[in-house]
Amino acid sequence: MRGPAPPPESAELVREILLKLPTRDVARCRCVCRLWRGVVAEPTFSSLHAEAAANNISVPSEPLLVTVTRVPGRPDEASFSIVSSSRPAPMPHRIAIPGGYSLSNVCSGLLCFAFDRTQAPVFICNPVTGETATVPTPVEWRVSKPGDAVYHHYALGFSPSTKEHKLLRFTANSIYDTEIHQSVCTLGSGGWRRRSYISQGHLMCTSPPVLVDGNLYLVTSGRIRLLGQHRNPDGMLVVDVATEVHRTCLLPVRADAYPQNMDPMVYTFEMSGRLCLAVNLYDPRCKLQFWVMSPPDQWVEGDDSKLCWDLLYSSYINDSYRDSYRFNTPTGAWFDDGTLCFTHRDFLFKHSTTGRSPEPSPDADCPQCDLRLELPPKPSNCKWNIVGGYRSSLLSPLTLATPPWSWDGEEERKEFEHAMFLTLRRHQ
Repeated sequence: MRGPAPPPESAELVREILLKLPTRDVARCRCVCRLWRGVVAEPTFSSLHAEAAANNISVPSEPLLVTVTRVPGRPDEASFSIVSSSRPAPMPHRIAIPGGYSLSNVCSGLLCFAFDRTQAPVFICNPVTGETATVPTPVEWRVSKPGDAVYHHYALGFSPSTKEHKLLRFTANSIYDTEIHQSVCTLGSGGWRRRSYISQGHLMCTSPPVLVDGNLYLVTSGRIRLLGQHRNPDGMLVVDVATEVHRTCLLPVRADAYPQNMDPMVYTFEMSGRLCLAVNLYDPRCKLQFWVMSPPDQWVEGDDSKLCWDLLYSSYINDSYRDSYRFNTPTGAWFDDGTLCFTHRDFLFKHSTTGRSPEPSPDADCPQCDLRLELPPKPSNCKWNIVGGYRSSLLSPLTLATPPWSWDGEEERKEFEHAMFLTLRRHQ
């Protein structure tokens, strides 16, 4: 026989308890009973839990393996797995994504996919809930000559101070262009805003934007188009999500550390709430360095010659620079339970930080990397990436959808339709 229905106050009690649990535990609680599933399924619960998780800055980030499978005649499919050594686990959902899209960046518990050379909408998904949403891109701001290629770099950002999610697009006329056209949309409310500025170098598409404490970080390269010219310093473009203001700082690598026609082998990731760099130096033995950015309040305004980086650890990865440049850049880097991890070509390198002191100087001798593992061969129809900075969340991408009428170009369309209507109705 069926028992009596639980009193309403029990649902409130369960809700208060579940709001204090980590996201992964809440996802498991949906399988306990109908009452718990009903509490978790409420849209207000998801919003409250996501807000509480965003305010808890002590929650450590986890590395996320993203695998995209492409089969002709079928939609592309993305699967996700936490690859932390302490809690490896697959995500409950496999998500269909638009064909040809690639991962742009991670913003807490949301993933941003984009198709960088078209006006296709941006695709946002939550691997925990399986929910997805698309965000229309702005009307093309024609900044190039006819026939020129236009390159877009998309990034999803969140500001802890304003509690706003913003989608940013950085546009350049060519891979060597240092003039950046920045378009920003506050999700859930406003339309697109645009501004332009000059960067010290062009944006690198091989190192994805990284969000740390409300700032987006993008690597810029000083490499040149033709040999014999002066190479500009390699740097970092920093954009504050709340104010949308940018600034630049130099990378902790000399301008002559790489050949003039090659990008720096740099990969950005988050380590314990700070921006970290994995730098593969142009060295006969391939020296790998890990640098961490000093807090922004220690920067010297207007003086980028003073490095704002601290060297943590160095190691040799038993590779030659000629082999390294065959694939130009590392596949990924992340911090996992006291171990710095780095994937390059077909190998995974692990360097433990336990019991080690930071390096005294960039030129000091360093040991061999602790562990070098050969990665398994991947299927021909798969593309994978490992990204750090992921913190699981119940936030629904649908809450970030902006009403269609607020998008850029809507007012122009209405004015055109009104003028066309009046013209067609004229009798003489």
